[in-house]
Amino acid sequence: MTSTTLDCLTCGACCWLGPDVLLSDEDAERFEADPRLAALTYIYTRPGWSPVRFMRADPVTNRCIAFEGTLGQCRCAIHPDRPNLCRIFEVGSADCLEARRKAGLD
Repeated sequence: MTSTTLDCLTCGACCWLGPDVLLSDEDAERFEADPRLAALTYIYTRPGWSPVRFMRADPVTNRCIAFEGTLGQCRCAIHPDRPNLCRIFEVGSADCLEARRKAGLD
């Protein structure tokens, strides 16, 4: 399967599998400046480490808080503002295909 035959809106496996999206320093600054985006994140702290910001999980589904819809018919609620990690995730990559396999979409 190639990226030309895959459509994120008819998949969503990478977002559906979990919310552990680490925000880069640039993302964290951008999200902190917008209360709407900051509300979708949490700050993880560990003694001796610098705090880091992650996307939150939906408390009901444990999916990314910005994931809307169902697996196979979905969208990102913050697509224009999504974190860099989401922006660079490559459709059709080994990680994409693995997420699809784990979600049962292979």
